[in-house]
Amino acid sequence: MADKSDGTIVFVEVKARADEKFTEAEDVVTSAKKSRLVRAAKYFLATNNIDGRPCRFDVVTIILGEKGKEQIRHYKNAFIP
Repeated sequence: MADKSDGTIVFVEVKARADEKFTEAEDVVTSAKKSRLVRAAKYFLATNNIDGRPCRFDVVTIILGEKGKEQIRHYKNAFIP
């Protein structure tokens, strides 16, 4: 079944790691990083005259896996500004 687009603009932060020995990949998206992403998104929306469009912030993590299979995780609406 086809996905029907509602016009939402999705801003995606992608984090890649060799492994998660010290911390999980999604944990490196700090509040400071989220703040910068939100500022960049607001600038993009204003510059392109699309301020009224719905938007969301997703995070995609890629774990390369030294010994095992790679993992890709997608977190929809990872945070709300």
